[in-house]
Amino acid sequence: MAVTVAPAADRRAHPRSRAIPRPLLGLLIACALLSIAWAVTTAPLQGPDEHNHYGYVQHLAETGSAPSFGATLGASWSREQQTWHAWQNLLGTIGIVDARTGWNPAEEARLKAYVDHLPEGARKDGSGPNPVGQNPPLYYAYETIPYWITRSAEPPTRLLFMRWANVPLLLALVTFAWLAAGEVFRGRRRAMQTITAGAVGLLPQLTFISGVVNPDILLATLWAALTWLALVAVRVGPRPRVLLGIGAVAGASALTHGRGLAVAVPLAVILVLVLWRARPLTLRTVAWVAGAGALAVLGAAAAIIYSGAHGGGSSIGGEVGATGSAGSLKGFLSYVWQFYLPPLRTMSPQGAPYGYRQVFVEGLGGTFSSLEIQFPLWVYDALQLAAALGLALFGACIVRRWEAIRTHGAQVIVLLGITLGMLVVLHLSAYKSLQGPPFDPLLVGRYLLPLLVPMGLAIAFVCRMLPRRAGALLGAGILTLYTILSMAGIAMTVARFYA
Repeated sequence: MAVTVAPAADRRAHPRSRAIPRPLLGLLIACALLSIAWAVTTAPLQGPDEHNHYGYVQHLAETGSAPSFGATLGASWSREQQTWHAWQNLLGTIGIVDARTGWNPAEEARLKAYVDHLPEGARKDGSGPNPVGQNPPLYYAYETIPYWITRSAEPPTRLLFMRWANVPLLLALVTFAWLAAGEVFRGRRRAMQTITAGAVGLLPQLTFISGVVNPDILLATLWAALTWLALVAVRVGPRPRVLLGIGAVAGASALTHGRGLAVAVPLAVILVLVLWRARPLTLRTVAWVAGAGALAVLGAAAAIIYSGAHGGGSSIGGEVGATGSAGSLKGFLSYVWQFYLPPLRTMSPQGAPYGYRQVFVEGLGGTFSSLEIQFPLWVYDALQLAAALGLALFGACIVRRWEAIRTHGAQVIVLLGITLGMLVVLHLSAYKSLQGPPFDPLLVGRYLLPLLVPMGLAIAFVCRMLPRRAGALLGAGILTLYTILSMAGIAMTVARFYA
């Protein structure tokens, strides 16, 4: 059975079809519950760099300006946040499994007493230097909404509502994954949409990140929207609303994080592909495509200007703008090979072993809190074996259905452009950072979250190519596994902080 776009007849459905499909509704409820559970069980400010992200939001909400950029802590946060750190031991627990935050009634009462008697301006003096101060402001501006709604509450309550503000972003991401699958598959479309959206929304690392204050959740949502809109564009052609949506999402990606600048690669692929398929070109088509590109450029320019002003000239790119010597093409290719495969005899080692397993398997499979909560090694071994078998099966399915895939080359090019665009940028940044101190590859699993929709579509494609019952069992097994891993991660988090 072939992979193809949804026929026009499927889109002329009865008005009742506009209701949320039951499988999607069930997934949205499950994902929301997991996200809420992560937000409740993860101790305050114990997500990746969450203390810095919270400090950014607070300073932006209180003063209208981002904090300055700098790697030195000390005066990074407001006096209110520093008091919170002190009375609940929030810094001493980061990355240290045996340490515990303070959460008994006496400590909470003392925190409340000190916060209530802080002087005027104790929330406004966290001007930096803040290690995330160079980040563009879009996600932080969004988080100022729950911050202001709960401004009169104590800091832990305020943080909890800020975490819960990620739930709509997660639900939007799952919905975009569902819609993207609808553009790719037909026939057993509901089943494939369920597998795709479930493989995206139930992934342990995603549900965890949605439960803490971190811009990666917004970046992942924007790239999911970009994937869906790009698939729509290659089906319907240069429609103004679709093109402007693509440009707006690309601009928002740049305004969310430095890694969002990687959107330039897939955006160029998408717009060129739209122009190619729209031949013979008209002035109107070229104008709308140029308008989409202009929106993206405006977003990137605004992000660069904003971050330059608040980062003291620091690069907007964060990980993408890593420092270090440029290296060489041969060295880069050697690094990429060793990231995914064992080194050849002629290759120089790239330092401590850090590659596919640590980023794709352990990172997406789940490393929680500030990376100190991890599953037993046998779990990652099993996940790595399952991933290897899945990749082999994926390759076999491609070979088997090559002719069918070729007939949908535009969709394949879009998905490859999105996937390779981010991976190439991340690998270039990691390689560059390995050329000089601190020799840190700057890659963790959550950086791959923008690629979840193509990954989910690949999983659904394999299930689609298998016999009906086998494909259904495989899809159900993957979704069940992801749910179990997410729930196990939540249980480990409870034990880590409160046992």
